[in-house]
Amino acid sequence: MAVIKTFRDIVNSMLRYLRSKRPNVDTSPGTFTRDVVVDSVASEIETLYFDLYRASNAQSPDLATVSDVEKLGTNFQVVRKGPTKATGVVTFYSFNQPVSSITIPRGTTLSSKAGAGSPAQQYVTTQDVLLSSLNFNADNGRYEVDAMIRASSAGLSANVPPGAISAIINPIAGVDGVYNYNAIANGLNFEPLPQFRARLKASLLGNNIGTVNGYYDAVIQDPDVIDVSVSALGIGTILISRNTPGAVDVYIRGLVSTQFTETYAVPSILREFIVTKQPLDILAKSTFSLIGSVTGILVEGTHYTVVQDTGNLAGSVNASDKFVFTNLVTTGEIITVIYSYNALVETKQNYMEDNSRKVLGADLLIKAAKPRKINIECTIRVLSGYTSSIIVTAVSNALAAALNTYTIGEEVQQSDLLAVIVNTTGVDDVVIPFQTFEENSSTGNLTQNSLKNIEIPADSYATAGTITVNTR
Repeated sequence: MAVIKTFRDIVNSMLRYLRSKRPNVDTSPGTFTRDVVVDSVASEIETLYFDLYRASNAQSPDLATVSDVEKLGTNFQVVRKGPTKATGVVTFYSFNQPVSSITIPRGTTLSSKAGAGSPAQQYVTTQDVLLSSLNFNADNGRYEVDAMIRASSAGLSANVPPGAISAIINPIAGVDGVYNYNAIANGLNFEPLPQFRARLKASLLGNNIGTVNGYYDAVIQDPDVIDVSVSALGIGTILISRNTPGAVDVYIRGLVSTQFTETYAVPSILREFIVTKQPLDILAKSTFSLIGSVTGILVEGTHYTVVQDTGNLAGSVNASDKFVFTNLVTTGEIITVIYSYNALVETKQNYMEDNSRKVLGADLLIKAAKPRKINIECTIRVLSGYTSSIIVTAVSNALAAALNTYTIGEEVQQSDLLAVIVNTTGVDDVVIPFQTFEENSSTGNLTQNSLKNIEIPADSYATAGTITVNTR
């Protein structure tokens, strides 16, 4: 549209017109002609120009204001996603050997410590776990068992550093306490505006579900899906290795960790158990529980290993994630296997297989993008007048929040994370480079490239690992 005229532009234009018609008219400030005929009219015209400008921008996902773009989205049933709840793992412990197994039920409520300006947060366990005499941790002399948790309230405020969770709201007999060895993360506020704008544009441009935009739009609408990457033959950033006609791989960043139980009879050879529910939630590996009818509680690394599928079907409902057992497990014994899998993949696969959405000739697979936990250790200097412990927590939370917003395949640049640190109120300086900046071994072995950044594979996404903030 035409350039928006300011009040001054309109006044000058009107003055030129009046003088061309009445050269001797007095238009100086304070005269009737200037105040009533020129300025008052120009003021109204300026308002109309701005209304027109806003109305024009309100039709564009890129130019509309926050309020206008959200309203525009509702016209096409595209709603900005609300906050998400933080998740993580806690450890319940007992100093004394349990006389019998103690059940810590799903829904057990926990609380973090309150800090200056940061109220305590509550969390609930999302699975049943057992604390028994077989759960002895020789490293610290305690009996321990891990459990998955989810924040009671959504948002960034529930992201807390290691050691923040310390209370069981309703004490459980025989359980002395609870502790989180790793940060509780993935809590987000409202969907970032750039992501919402991109999602809205995809909805406007790709209404045909058989297109890349159409697939993206159909999957990203789910509030549990944070990001989507679509690849087909010759399209997308990931090379399709399946040779079936019409192959389409839709990688999603999102997790609905769901517990599942099944049994396995150990054979004499080929001791591997491919789980029914795929893919495994590898971030919840510490909460897996395997109990043999003869061996008792099985220990990862001693009695079994968890092996993720790396083939063409990895991350999908057709994957072959499995438990591989060693010879220390007795042949013929029955093993009860309790594990967690990413139920979001199954949900979206079924959704896309519905006859109303299924595209004739397309072989579509929903795949879970691989999480890459990034460990950071850094040293900061705190400004005078600020409490070091509070600033350390603020920096840890800011780094976790930044890492948890990365899209699939997005490189993690050290300079971006440095900016997050120095922009945290109370930070005076930060030592560069970081003491540690690499992937956590639990998810892989990515390290810094020649530019001191971490390149994330096209089928993966960065997320917060162990974050350690020191002061000097």
